[in-house]
Amino acid sequence: MPASLIDPKASKEAAERRKVDFQAAVKAIAARVGATNVDTAGTPISAFKTNYSSVLKRVKSGSVEIVNQGPEPFIILGLDQAVALMSNTVSDRTVAEVFAGLPSVPATGKLPRDVSIDAEDHYRVPR
Repeated sequence: MPASLIDPKASKEAAERRKVDFQAAVKAIAARVGATNVDTAGTPISAFKTNYSSVLKRVKSGSVEIVNQGPEPFIILGLDQAVALMSNTVSDRTVAEVFAGLPSVPATGKLPRDVSIDAEDHYRVPR
């Protein structure tokens, strides 16, 4: 996957950085789903069209495959890999979202919505 094909409008350094970030993301996905093989170079769409069965067999055997359609890379995962990816990310993300959404107020005392308007606002930034 040539670096200039990722985003033709971007500079060469930005395209190279984006390529490296994409390859790191693919490796992270492969680690989460327990992939046995990762082909970071990718398969051109023309080769995929003629040999799709061999690519899908590699996916079924546990590989994470990349198919390049022009400048755009696509990741192909099997059913078990997609389910493993979701089971690994959904629970973590839900806990993080819950913790991120909690207000930073003391656990004792009244809730901020129960306090009168004239009281100190726990969410106001001090001036």
